[in-house]
Amino acid sequence: MGNTASGENPDDDGILDPFDGADTLGYRVLGVQPDSPASKAGLVSFLDFLVGANGEMLLASGENVEHGEEYPDVDLPALLEENKGKKVEFLVWNMKSQQERIVHLIPDDTWGGAGLLGVTIRLDNYAGAEERLVRVLEIESPQAPAAMAGLVPFHDYILGSTSETLQDMAQLGAILEDNYDRVVELYVYNSQSDVVRTVALMPTTSWGGNGLLGAAVGTGYLHRFPAKVQETTGASVERKVRR
Repeated sequence: MGNTASGENPDDDGILDPFDGADTLGYRVLGVQPDSPASKAGLVSFLDFLVGANGEMLLASGENVEHGEEYPDVDLPALLEENKGKKVEFLVWNMKSQQERIVHLIPDDTWGGAGLLGVTIRLDNYAGAEERLVRVLEIESPQAPAAMAGLVPFHDYILGSTSETLQDMAQLGAILEDNYDRVVELYVYNSQSDVVRTVALMPTTSWGGNGLLGAAVGTGYLHRFPAKVQETTGASVERKVRR
């Protein structure tokens, strides 16, 4: 993937790239598979971003590049393929602790799962990610979908689904609507256990109350992670992926 120096040029369908010109991009860790290289290295689902490898930033900032010129990003798949069985030094940004750390990963196609690292990643902007959290507030009823899924008021933060991260509450609403009367798997961080887990939630209106979730949620400055949990990078429950 290559970047182009920032500007106002829309893409082919007339929609602006939301990441165009951003210099705080990384590959956000979504699912981590058990016993994978990513698991052994301690990567944390949704909280960790891969931002550099072997001394290079994975996504170039475009500094000193003229408008319209392309600047190369690190070809991550090629890097992993070229370094199978070798140690790769990754720079990782953790959005909860707001700190960088060095993580060593060994790409391997014999570990028994999907991919060389055993992790699902997605391009995302880590700047302000903490203010895009969706915090669970009050749950309306024990029969509400949120309660049935085991969500914990004031301590749970909905981070995304198995395939996408949340940017705002509207996106959560879209996920719920797209999965009406079907089970959707969500990643949720709990500030008491300091663990990211997956929950199975079925958005529905048949529970007898209002809304598909049956819970009030909040986002923004007032609903960031509490200061007491920022001392750690957190942990995550791992999830198997079919090959």
